[in-house]
Amino acid sequence: MRKILQFFVFLTTVLKTNGADEVIYVQLGDNVELQLSDRCKNYYVHWLFGREDGLDLGDMNYLGRKWVKNDDVWKDKLSLSDESALIIKTIEETNFGTFVCRVSDNKKFSLTQTFQLFKVSVSMHETSPLIPGDSLTLSCNVETQRKPSVFWIHPMSSRQYTGHRVQKTAETRDNGEWTCVVKDNGKESKFKLPVSVVDFSSASEHLFTSTNFSLTVPFLITPNTFVQQIPTKIKSVRWFFMPRTSSDPQPIFSISPKNEQQVENPRGLSYENFTKGGNFSLYRKLSRVDDRGNYTCSITFTNDFTISRTVLVEVLQIIPSPGTELVSGQPLNLSCSTGGPLDPDVEVIWFPPKTSSLAKDKLLSSHLMIPRVGTEDSGSWRCELRRSAATLTSAVITLKIEPILTVWMIVTICAAAVILILLLALAFTFFRRRQVELNSFLVVSPKPKGFYKA
Repeated sequence: MRKILQFFVFLTTVLKTNGADEVIYVQLGDNVELQLSDRCKNYYVHWLFGREDGLDLGDMNYLGRKWVKNDDVWKDKLSLSDESALIIKTIEETNFGTFVCRVSDNKKFSLTQTFQLFKVSVSMHETSPLIPGDSLTLSCNVETQRKPSVFWIHPMSSRQYTGHRVQKTAETRDNGEWTCVVKDNGKESKFKLPVSVVDFSSASEHLFTSTNFSLTVPFLITPNTFVQQIPTKIKSVRWFFMPRTSSDPQPIFSISPKNEQQVENPRGLSYENFTKGGNFSLYRKLSRVDDRGNYTCSITFTNDFTISRTVLVEVLQIIPSPGTELVSGQPLNLSCSTGGPLDPDVEVIWFPPKTSSLAKDKLLSSHLMIPRVGTEDSGSWRCELRRSAATLTSAVITLKIEPILTVWMIVTICAAAVILILLLALAFTFFRRRQVELNSFLVVSPKPKGFYKA
């Protein structure tokens, strides 16, 4: 009697929960778990396909016995969970239809729960990847006599496209996973469809470097599958540079993959063979202060649609005043700058030589003023730009600070003193010699002939 009461409680729960067949929308290749409305402990569970007296798929009882069909179209596809749910792996065409679960208590009282599996197919009519400006057509087909609500969700926004079909002009913002939503009886089933449109990669558009490092302005095309189509799908590629101090863009390169013609390169930049890796980046061995500004890469496709990407380049430089070679006791100003104001979340931090008296201090100003430098301040001074503890770039200079009187200075002074003494001694010797010669001449000189008064 107790088991009968438990069974009716279970029956009441099932009827309250369902009240109707459960409708499930799936795609080919999906895994599906048909879950009952409540746990079926102390009951016998029997799964069938097609109708209540259809093909046996599996059964289990509260004593732990389990059995599933493992031949024909169901081979290695079925399993039963501990909660009596029927698990179907890798759905195929022949696996769609009606599934019936019959639950009984000692085979005297029974109830059934029905599941309807309907096939959903999502597809893109065009070949991927798409070029911006080409047509984009998406379809979401639902194979059922029911009339569910179907709509698409854009990957980059919450915008909805009503209906089974989306047809529009492809844009770079269409990249990503589109979602087809099938809504039936208040329940939503979602199906993803990746769409690939040629675009620049999502690399940062703000680049930090310094005069100590090379210059690499990143322009990468995605997806990689488009690389092989570059010679036939790209009409021209142009690069421009706009200095921070100017509003007029300056041409750097202008080429066509077909004829490889290019303009003069006034900035000494180079690029790689982008037909191999889709890499349109610009390079130079060492960054310069005049590299500060905006770099733009513009790609025009054969359908005359153009995409472009601009990268702001910040070049960090340490400016020492009066210079890098000083004498102990001189004042020194160090400036760590990109030539303009930094973002509020970017901080500057200095790393003096370990021998410096400032080595243990936390120096967070972009400008350092040292009233009197000493020989212990000689060595490498590094300045870093950081954002959220991550280093953006750094610059290094080497200071050479001599003591007030160096060995060479003492040697020079001593040498000058010796030379001066030698010159004085030589002059004195010459003067004495002339004196002796003059006196000798006066002594030996004879009296002149003539008459003398007695």
